[in-house]
Amino acid sequence: MSESTSKRVRLLRDLSRDPGILILAYPYARTWREISRKSVQQSWSEVPPGEHAAMHVHIPFCRTKCTYCDFLAYYGRSDSEIERYLDLLRQDIRVVAGMAGHVAVESMEFGGGTPSLLSVEQVAAIMDGVRARFRFSPDADVTMEVLPDTSITTNLMAGWKREGITRLSFGVQFLDDDLKKKLNREDTTEEILRILRSVREAGFDDFSVDLMCGLPEQTEESWRHTCQEILRLHPPHVCVFPVSVRHEGIALYNYRAALLRPSRSRQTYEEAYQFLLEAGYQRTTRHNFRLGKQDFTYERLMADLAPVIGLGAHSISQAKDCIYKNHSHLGKYETAVSTGEPPLHTGHIFPEEEKPYNYAVRRIEHLRLDGKDFAARFGRSLREAFPEEISLLEEFGLARMNGADLELTPDGVYYTAAVKRTFFHPSAWDRFESMRPEEFKLDRGIFDAVESPASVST
Repeated sequence: MSESTSKRVRLLRDLSRDPGILILAYPYARTWREISRKSVQQSWSEVPPGEHAAMHVHIPFCRTKCTYCDFLAYYGRSDSEIERYLDLLRQDIRVVAGMAGHVAVESMEFGGGTPSLLSVEQVAAIMDGVRARFRFSPDADVTMEVLPDTSITTNLMAGWKREGITRLSFGVQFLDDDLKKKLNREDTTEEILRILRSVREAGFDDFSVDLMCGLPEQTEESWRHTCQEILRLHPPHVCVFPVSVRHEGIALYNYRAALLRPSRSRQTYEEAYQFLLEAGYQRTTRHNFRLGKQDFTYERLMADLAPVIGLGAHSISQAKDCIYKNHSHLGKYETAVSTGEPPLHTGHIFPEEEKPYNYAVRRIEHLRLDGKDFAARFGRSLREAFPEEISLLEEFGLARMNGADLELTPDGVYYTAAVKRTFFHPSAWDRFESMRPEEFKLDRGIFDAVESPASVST
């Protein structure tokens, strides 16, 4: 099968499946190989001193496991086990600073897991360790992901604020207590609204609320109630994530019908979009909406392909042309950092021919590709670099050229993951396809049924 044919089949397959999946790394992390400390050090040495960077601190612990979550999280761990991990994290900070301490951290994020399990004193110890060994921009923002349950008080949030946290990101998801119980969530609507109403009192003008739509048992009334209650509080940022439900019920050849008869996830997503639009929010990515001009620095740095310093188990870092991941296994993570070694698991070094593709995958998250910026970096236009990819996206109504720029259509915004995968380099697909279960591999029989959009039955 030719590469052109393969691209078409992959796009048709992606459009036929639920589009809620997030692409958190390119190429897919499961295709990465072992990477050496020497390679990582070399990549960081090529980053100029003072270059603006993002930092992610991973706290991989939760009290309980939400049944819809597929992120790495260790739950039911004792306080002493968590404290031991924080000791290792401080050692990790010292090791990584030896390679990346010369960049200027402009945005930092505590992610998880549930980093809001940390006390004020624990946050202070991490912040002290980071500030002592990394250069921080004077106006750097620091975000803490928060599970809004009974443990979150105004005093606790105010304590985080004193220690340097500037922004809170609340994983609300939905305001439906019956649904929360079914999905193993311990927070309640009453607690969530109490916390959100007190966040400004705790000193935070900047905060965000994450919402999840399209859950199988989520009613239209419940979703509207969630949107209306949250928007009454005017959070500066709102993130809306359509749920990714894996099923094989939609055949590939029904791609056009899937666009014409939107899934439940899409209906609820579009309804939220209208609520947010009417309330004055601007959409900056498929998931992210902001009120006014308040910028989310971490998001901007990701779009700019800035260096990323990953600290903690399971964190991902990027320096120049190298992307790599720390050990997820806590025992292996401990073995590495306790002996003064970076806890490297796997990584990928981008060859020259793959760099434009990495740019496209990362930048299209923000709904467009800047043709002038691309030409300045790579010496050619978007159309010259991606003739087949752009033609395919135009043919399927997912993107259009506007002068030198490529912009996503409304369908393209919703199917951002499918658009991203269209820009995967052939070698990235070869590595990925070779590792997938047999039923997900491309085959000629599938292609015969979906030769072109014109042959699709509506």
